[in-house]
Amino acid sequence: MRSPIIPYGFAWLEGKLVKEPREYKNVLKVICLWQAGKSFTAIARALNDQRVPTRNGKKWFHSSIGAIVKRHLEENQQTEGGPNGVQ
Repeated sequence: MRSPIIPYGFAWLEGKLVKEPREYKNVLKVICLWQAGKSFTAIARALNDQRVPTRNGKKWFHSSIGAIVKRHLEENQQTEGGPNGVQ
C-alpha cells in the first residue's frame, strides 16, 4: 500500500515512486543550499524570493525544507547501508 502523501520531487508511476523532474531540480537546489550551511528558514526565503513554485502554489516554509532534507538523509542512509555507510 502506498502512502497517501507523495513527497515533493516525486510522483507515482506504475506503482513506483519516481523522481518528478520539474520538482526534483528544486530538491537538489534545497540540498545544495543546506550543504552550504544555509538554515531551513533562509532556504525557504530564497525559494520564495526566486518564485520557485511549491506543488500547491503556496509559499515555502522552513518545515517543508526540513522534510525535504530529512527525506534526503534517510535515502542516503538506505543506499549507503546505514549512518556510517556500513551494513
